[in-house]
Amino acid sequence: MINKWVKGLLLGMLLLLPGMATAQQATSQVIIVKSSDNTYFKQSIETLVGKLPRKAEYQVVTARELADGSEIIDDKSLVVTLGQSAADAVSRLDRANPSINAYLTLEQFKSYNRKNQLGVLLDQPLHRYLAFSKLILAVDSIGIIEDQKNAPGPRQTRLLGDLELELNQYQIDPVNKLLPVLRRLLKQNDALLMLPRQSIYNRDTLKGVLLTSYRNRKPAISYSPAHVKSGALASIYSSPADIGMHLALLVNRRLQQPDYQAPAFEYARFYSIATNRRVARALEISLPSESELRSALDRLKP
Repeated sequence: MINKWVKGLLLGMLLLLPGMATAQQATSQVIIVKSSDNTYFKQSIETLVGKLPRKAEYQVVTARELADGSEIIDDKSLVVTLGQSAADAVSRLDRANPSINAYLTLEQFKSYNRKNQLGVLLDQPLHRYLAFSKLILAVDSIGIIEDQKNAPGPRQTRLLGDLELELNQYQIDPVNKLLPVLRRLLKQNDALLMLPRQSIYNRDTLKGVLLTSYRNRKPAISYSPAHVKSGALASIYSSPADIGMHLALLVNRRLQQPDYQAPAFEYARFYSIATNRRVARALEISLPSESELRSALDRLKP
């Protein structure tokens, strides 16, 4: 009698197992969607996953895999995207899941119009770019190029006063082409500050920008370590590990507080520094050490 009851119980459990496995898979809490397989995304994911709660469930898929299987994301999933292709793939699903979108510039993030999303931008906050430029060069004036005019806010105006720094903005459009505008900027300022603007700085224009800056003996401060290797004097940027750290903070908060009302986007919280000593010697610039720069930046209040 007992043996029959035990056998029945075991049989029932075996019949339930496939359903249990499906339910377990369907309630993954964090779905990480990467645009492609590359070292940068891999490092960010490793940092993020290493800081998730022990019981947190996660799954890593590519944008292509998501497009081929939209059922990967269920109603309970928190979605993290890495790169524009991944953000595009999630956006096309037209789902209401909360998402945290990384590896986007402010310029790229503004092109999305989804509710319940948070952007983790590649852009550093402007005060950090400006303070970095002042610390590394002790310049009096610096120029930036935009594709539209942006009026300085009270906070920016106050910071420029504190730094004793003049920020001059130049605009490109169909009439005012990039290189003529850049030459005017270099003539009127001590340095060029390159902000993350893919429409301005890209593979078609980068070489000309850095070469023009170098020939005019005016340093370029950039947002990308790749630009430093190509001839910029220095850059302040977020490394893959920096991005993973930032994502971990936001993901953990969302897991703990599902109803947390996040801002539309956050500028990079963590940063790294790269310098080009060869360019510094050629321009006769004495660079502080990277550790000195970091210490000084960390002491500054936003």
